[in-house]
Amino acid sequence: MISKDYVGGQPLELDSRLQFLGDDCLVEDRWNLERRVGTVTKHAGNPLLCATQPWERGASAAVLYDRDMGKYRAWYTCFSLSGYFDPARPSYYVCYAESDDGFRWDKPLSPDRPFGQWPRSNVVYAGRTGRDGRAHQVLLNPDTADPARRFLMVTNKVDLACSADGLTWTPAERTLIDAGSDTANHLVWVEEEALWYLYMRPPIRPARRNTLPEGRRHVGRRLALSVSPDLVEWSPVRTVMYADEREDRDIDSVRVFRRHGVFYCLYDNMHQETGSSEKELYLATSRDGINWERSWDRAVFVPRGEPGQWDAGQVHAPHGDPIEFGDNLLFYYGGSPSGQANWDREESCGAFRVRQDRFVGQHAGDTHGMLVTRQLVLSGDRLELNCSVLPTPYAECEIRVEISQCPQPGGPEEVLTGYGMDDCDPVCVDRLDAPVSWRGSQDLSALRGRAVYLRFRLRNASLYGFRLAEAS
Repeated sequence: MISKDYVGGQPLELDSRLQFLGDDCLVEDRWNLERRVGTVTKHAGNPLLCATQPWERGASAAVLYDRDMGKYRAWYTCFSLSGYFDPARPSYYVCYAESDDGFRWDKPLSPDRPFGQWPRSNVVYAGRTGRDGRAHQVLLNPDTADPARRFLMVTNKVDLACSADGLTWTPAERTLIDAGSDTANHLVWVEEEALWYLYMRPPIRPARRNTLPEGRRHVGRRLALSVSPDLVEWSPVRTVMYADEREDRDIDSVRVFRRHGVFYCLYDNMHQETGSSEKELYLATSRDGINWERSWDRAVFVPRGEPGQWDAGQVHAPHGDPIEFGDNLLFYYGGSPSGQANWDREESCGAFRVRQDRFVGQHAGDTHGMLVTRQLVLSGDRLELNCSVLPTPYAECEIRVEISQCPQPGGPEEVLTGYGMDDCDPVCVDRLDAPVSWRGSQDLSALRGRAVYLRFRLRNASLYGFRLAEAS
């Protein structure tokens, strides 16, 4: 989004965080570049969490790393088809698992948690009524004042449960919002606004009660938002994203998370119009969590598996935020070998990884691509790039950066002496923090406070973002 202040002449003021270049927010112009979604690598040992106990069926998991315990912890939703039609039994309930490495999982059974005919289980929650509990999200509460609310669980019907240890859960005093929303309802804490963003399904739909002239159809699979300062009082629920002409008509489960001030949305597009409710994951980005930009080519971000594989029919949006794992971000997602139309499908949980913050990149091939940022105040002492340049003896592979300014509004651009393309030392590495230097020097301290443009020239390279870093 271009602000009125910027059009009125104010350069952008950036902090020292990584600056995302996958959308148009920081891009003044570009030439001969293609935006590509990042490379996703599914874990070779998938699926990681499967039904192994007699009470388990399904395993879409909310996973986080608990630093106090030094363990990865998972809360996964199981489904009972017989319980779905029997009001005396739970239909959905939450089971618990933990892991030292994030890949090999234990399911601690306890006599304190009997379930049905089984005297020991790992079932930890079955919802406010004891019949319908789904771990759409488990998060650590940013407000640490009340130890009994260290963990928060967002469930279906837009409800909330709290726990001190992640094992014993108590429903909150009231539901978050009194609405039916059968999707991955979840919260995002927006610290600079001191607001909770709640993502769910909208109450206002194209057809009331899901009734269409052609017959009954679920027309509510969209993304909506409500905000609250205290998890008690909520704004009206407003739709913020729906399927357009380039997609099937269902946006089913969704996960919104933030990285370096940017909102990312992983959403699965359900092929109910053209298939048997198969799903795979797509990517959208936003600067405010309200206005969303989807990939220009609608390339699949996380594809379904090959026929016969555990996730050949469905890839669900993750139920948790990404976990930093070395140079990667680790996501846990649900999958099944058949589409959602098959009620008897077996669901499991697996993992995929993405190099940190490489969700969308600007890519150039054998001919040079160019990108110039919007005018910005140079606030750091050095420039670092999140980039992938893999040298080859058969082609030129590099990124160079030029720094320029416009002394007069609308006047000619001037390259700053010593910071031209020919002065720049080629960047030829695959790094998250590749330093840029000009004739051997990375020091930009002499330019601090100037309003400048950064011009990137790429060849056989991908650029994901940059950072104006302080001197170390």
